[in-house]
Amino acid sequence: MPRPMKPTGRVVVLLLLAIALGACTGDDGDATAPSGPSPTSDVPTPAQTFTGAPGTAVYEYANEGLVVTLELDGSEGSLEVDNGSTNDLDPPDVYVEDAVDGHEVDGEVVNSAPVAAGERATFDVTLDGVTVDDIGLLVLLFGADNYGAFVRTA
Repeated sequence: MPRPMKPTGRVVVLLLLAIALGACTGDDGDATAPSGPSPTSDVPTPAQTFTGAPGTAVYEYANEGLVVTLELDGSEGSLEVDNGSTNDLDPPDVYVEDAVDGHEVDGEVVNSAPVAAGERATFDVTLDGVTVDDIGLLVLLFGADNYGAFVRTA
């Protein structure tokens, strides 16, 4: 003979039933349709908040007294190095990782030269046909040392 359910057991069963019913959405749509965003069309893209003219951008790198700013207009621009650090720096260089497939594109810092501690220098830059829209990641080098990625600020 089955044992009768105690009052606490009834409460637990009713609570579980209420949770299960609360999870129902009432949607009578196709039960075979995938749930969640599709990998290509429903993924939200953050809106750009940059206010510069189309095709222009400003990137900045800052760390321990070193501030490097790269202003681009199309595939060309200027790189300003403010070496507020206590270290002399080898000649600067840059490269881009393409926004579509991640392949590396070397930039050229024209007449690149070392920058002494406490000094400032400005160099012209060309990105071999890469435009602002093609940049997935912009990376700063001094000599053979990779200093890391720039942050787009405008």
